[in-house]
Amino acid sequence: MDVLVNVAGIWHGKGEVYAGKSLENFDQKVILDTYTVGFTAPILLVHGLLPLMSKGSSIVNISGTFENGARGWLPYFASKRALEDFTLGLVEELTDMGIRVNCVSPSDTATEEYKKYFPEDAKDANQTEDVARLICETAESGESGKFVGIKNGKRFDKGFHK
Repeated sequence: MDVLVNVAGIWHGKGEVYAGKSLENFDQKVILDTYTVGFTAPILLVHGLLPLMSKGSSIVNISGTFENGARGWLPYFASKRALEDFTLGLVEELTDMGIRVNCVSPSDTATEEYKKYFPEDAKDANQTEDVARLICETAESGESGKFVGIKNGKRFDKGFHK
């Protein structure tokens, strides 16, 4: 296995976006599902697929820039921040095996679901193609331990883990 990209996250439900809600107003099932998909599943995927990976393989975890902080969507924020810390730990653990681990953190991205819930903001969001290109470039870069952001199609180094 050459590349694993952990890209899943839950930020909306059927007909409801999980933004602008205080923590006490989240259903516990939504909190658990959000954390399971955003954090637990990537750990289990790496755990299960690691035996299939060899020197030169790459893992790219997808987080988010969270320019407005955690307020209003704390479960999603916490799941992605945990994934970033997992990235740091994997870098340490997998370096000797020659497996590279990086994190791409896009700001808002104009997916179909994003356009559905935030049509007025879609024109200022990343294009999905730009984010996909950065993920591929990061996977192929030969580097490890990098946290790279993308906003309005422009790449930047986040630096908050330094």
